[in-house]
Amino acid sequence: MIERQLTLIMENKPGALARVVGLFHQRGYNIDSLHVDPIEDFTRYKFIEDELNIKFASHEVSRLIIKTTVEDSLMRQILRQINKLIEVIAVSDDESTYLKGILRDENLL
Repeated sequence: MIERQLTLIMENKPGALARVVGLFHQRGYNIDSLHVDPIEDFTRYKFIEDELNIKFASHEVSRLIIKTTVEDSLMRQILRQINKLIEVIAVSDDESTYLKGILRDENLL
């Protein structure tokens, strides 16, 4: 098992965080740490706006950082499952980034 860090960009909507945590719980994955901040300056993530052809306002979107310990074989499965959640705009680990179902090479970290 390897310690991994996931970065999620997600909409600020009621219950969004609970759905992400619930996904981990339902599948028996442990969350070692969790950190959430609203994104005030979206400049760093401009490629997301460009790729998805949308414009985000300040505090409309949050960055969620999850540290977890999982086997290599489960990491891609976790990324794909998180990416299916409606509020999740992008999810990334050290190797892959998904933007609303599209696998990208950009890293959100």
